[in-house]
Amino acid sequence: MAPVQQQNRTDYRDTERRTGLRSSGTVSFLAGAFTVFLAAVILVAMPHPTQSDADSRHRYTQKEIRHAITVYAKRYRLDPALLRAVIKAESDFRQEAVSKKGAVGLMQLTPDTAASLRVADIHDPIQNIRGGAKQLRRLLNRYHGNLKLTLAAYNAGVHKVRGGKVPPIRETRAYVRKVLRYYAAYSAPRSGHAAPRPK
Repeated sequence: MAPVQQQNRTDYRDTERRTGLRSSGTVSFLAGAFTVFLAAVILVAMPHPTQSDADSRHRYTQKEIRHAITVYAKRYRLDPALLRAVIKAESDFRQEAVSKKGAVGLMQLTPDTAASLRVADIHDPIQNIRGGAKQLRRLLNRYHGNLKLTLAAYNAGVHKVRGGKVPPIRETRAYVRKVLRYYAAYSAPRSGHAAPRPK
């Protein structure tokens, strides 16, 4: 074979190899780009929970709330009327209630208290009721059934209740009086005019 023909064939093969590599690289790049594009399209097309979805995720009916109160009052050996009274005073039965201090839900549990009570989702009203009922039982045991001290500790914290007396904190004393008033009303016959509207 002539040297020129051999050289031409060699050049052609080199060119073909380089072209093939570039083509392969281009195909890989395009495939990768398409994959990214497809993933982006799927991500955009997927439904995402809105804020309203999150807000309504743990909403329960009044009947379900009443049932939870009955169930957890029995579990923790509480008078259901007491549990209702605390909920009324704490949140007025507003399931989404959040205080300025960060207490959450029907029973106004703080994140720290909820964690100590093993409440997985503080925003779930049913779990919130369970945690609050459990806390009331703990406090009643701690203060040997003294309801005033129990309510004072629920409001102000156990570190504020000393000497077997309700602490001289205006908010706490008003809170204890309020809960006892609601408790008496919920315990009264339903025909009584003083009873707050049951939730």
